[in-house]
Amino acid sequence: MLTFEKFCRAWMTAVNERDTDDLMSLLSDDFRWVTYTQNPAGLDAAGTRDFCLGGTVGSFNYTGTIHDSDEVLIGTNDITRQGEASKVLNVAKVRDGKVYEFHHLRAPK
Repeated sequence: MLTFEKFCRAWMTAVNERDTDDLMSLLSDDFRWVTYTQNPAGLDAAGTRDFCLGGTVGSFNYTGTIHDSDEVLIGTNDITRQGEASKVLNVAKVRDGKVYEFHHLRAPK
């Protein structure tokens, strides 16, 4: 079963090490990052890869899992973006073991 920790650690590798292979393997073909604020339509998997490789997030660290199930993953992480430290709440909808929809809410620490 996919867990939030596994999903978040794939994000960590994608952002911190600029290696998106693990993250891309966890996203469905119709993936959508719904709450990506720079684009009202959200981002698909290719756009998410570009975001991770773009270097706008300086660090990404897993902080905890709130809920894991076959249908939804919920958890938190810390990021630094443009020099500002933030705490992030994440919700990932899962279908057939892959994330097809992703939501986040970021607040300053």
